[in-house]
Amino acid sequence: MVAGRRVGYAVAVVLLFLAASHSVSFKMLDEEVYIRAGAQQWSGVPPALTINPEHPPLAKYIIGIAPHIIPTVAGLAVVFLSGWLGRLLGKSFWLVAFSVASDIVLTVTSRFAMLDIFVALFSVSAVVAYLLDRRWLSGVLWGAALASKFTAVFPLLGFIAYLAYRDRRGLGPVAVGAALVFLASHAVDIANGVFLSHFEFYWWLVSFHSHKNPFEGWLVLFTGAPWYMYYTKFLYNGSEIVTAVSRPGVYDVLEYELHISIAPWLGHLVWRAVPVEVLRGLLGGGLGLGWFLAAFSTLVAQAGWFYWYFAGVAPFFHLYTRRLFVALQIGFVAALYLGLPPILTWRLGPFSF
Repeated sequence: MVAGRRVGYAVAVVLLFLAASHSVSFKMLDEEVYIRAGAQQWSGVPPALTINPEHPPLAKYIIGIAPHIIPTVAGLAVVFLSGWLGRLLGKSFWLVAFSVASDIVLTVTSRFAMLDIFVALFSVSAVVAYLLDRRWLSGVLWGAALASKFTAVFPLLGFIAYLAYRDRRGLGPVAVGAALVFLASHAVDIANGVFLSHFEFYWWLVSFHSHKNPFEGWLVLFTGAPWYMYYTKFLYNGSEIVTAVSRPGVYDVLEYELHISIAPWLGHLVWRAVPVEVLRGLLGGGLGLGWFLAAFSTLVAQAGWFYWYFAGVAPFFHLYTRRLFVALQIGFVAALYLGLPPILTWRLGPFSF
């Protein structure tokens, strides 16, 4: 009877995941770039010389195998791994699994060939491995997360802070394992002598692309109704006027538009619980592993308004879920199928600097 109930729960989780992942009908155009980059990497082109050199290569290698299947499989794996992580931290496996499966941001992102779902997959797996006393494996998996997208640095910093606070012996294996995997993912770059030049693109990513207006990211995290600046015209390297950021260089913003959106499903109630739990942990001294992961993961908001960035760290937010939160999140999924809540965007501008 127990086994039958577990099978029933598992089927319900999968169905909820699929329903949530198809609750919003839009296309993430970035996936086309990652699919092409993955194909180029598999053809032998060094990642630094593909059409997408600004992101690390590992997730694009994985996407290149089966771009329309593997992300969804990875998303489902994240749901059950998150439940396992919750169980290891003394929480309900099925409550956490149902909560993650109802997270529209995570599930919709996993429908597409995006990098963020692999950040979630490897980072959650890394924490599970650590809790199973596999420090070296944890380091390897953290390296895989970082080699998929740099947003992995936020939960990784939380994990390292926890190790420094509670388990300093784990710092060495985790750091070495992560570094080795990150380097191994760039093996083709290293073999072709372009590894160091790849970091020019990485620096461009963190110095410009991901720092348009960090406050907007916090609005997405806390309200699910972001307002953000959309840059429409640049002066490139002091001489050329362009309308898009497409290659490394110096961009001076000439014009921008202000977009104001209402999309409440972007901010689940379980996410609202995280600041409360972080504050409670600080005041009450309950600084456990889950606290460090969730607290540092909120810093992904510093990367900008891009809501799919939160897919990579969302599983750590769901460690603080409640039955009521899950019920309301399922309500959001149902409302979207009924055409509600409305997703409205107002565009103001352009304005000149």
